[in-house]
Amino acid sequence: MMNVKVFPSTTALADFAAESFVQLAGESIRRRGLFTAALSGGSTPKLLYKELAVSERQRSLAWENIHLFWGDERCVPPDHLDSNYRMARKTLLNEISIPEGNIHRVPAELDARLAAFQYEEDLRGFFEGEWPRFDLVLLGMGDDGHTASLFPDSAGLNEEERWFIANYAPKKQFWRLTLSKNAINAARNILVLVQGTQKADMIANVLTKGEGEYVKPIMLITPWDGRMVWALDVEATSKLPPDLIT
Repeated sequence: MMNVKVFPSTTALADFAAESFVQLAGESIRRRGLFTAALSGGSTPKLLYKELAVSERQRSLAWENIHLFWGDERCVPPDHLDSNYRMARKTLLNEISIPEGNIHRVPAELDARLAAFQYEEDLRGFFEGEWPRFDLVLLGMGDDGHTASLFPDSAGLNEEERWFIANYAPKKQFWRLTLSKNAINAARNILVLVQGTQKADMIANVLTKGEGEYVKPIMLITPWDGRMVWALDVEATSKLPPDLIT
C-alpha cells in the first residue's frame, strides 16, 4: 500500500519532516557512519529547515558525519533570492554545526550544462557505484506534477544514464539543474512534501493513477530499493479517496 501521511497543518507536516530527517540521519550514521541528503527548494522545505534549525533533536546529530547536497537548483548565483542554496543557508545551514566541506552546493552561477557536468563529477567523486545512493531525497510536487526540476514534456524525463542534468522546461521557457529520475530512484528514502488546496487535483490524479498515467514527472519517481513517503497537509488531500489516507 502507498505510504501517505496526512497532517492537520503545515506546521505539523514540517515537524514530521524534521523528525524524519533526524531519525534517518541517526540510523544511517549508526549503521554506515555517514548520512547523505539531497535538499529541495520551495515553501514546504523552508518550513522544515526552520523547524530543524531550532529543534533540540538536531543538536544530538553528528553533523560532521552528514553531507548535504541539492536535488535541484535554479540557474542563479548562490546569493540570488531565487537560489535554493541561499534559502537553505539562511534557514538551516547558518544555524547548525556542520563543516563547510560537508555542504555540496550546485555551481549554478556557471553555464547550465557546465554546472550540471561539474556537479555530476562531484557526485561521482563522492558516491561509489552505478548510481548515487542518497540516504534521503527531499522532494516537492508542483501543481503541474513536476518534481525536483523534472518538468512535463521536458527532455530530462528521458535521461537514463546521467546523474545530474541541465533540463529545459518548454512550457516555462527556462533552464534548471536537477537530479535525474534514476538518481532519485536509487535513494534509500524519498520524502515528498506537499501542501495546499492548489495541489489537491494533481495529488488525486497522481496517487490514484488517473488520466495521463506516467505522464506526470512525479509518477516516474518509484524507488528501486527504498522507501517513499508522501507527507501531505489536509488541504492537499481534499480530493483523495479515504482508503489512501493513513
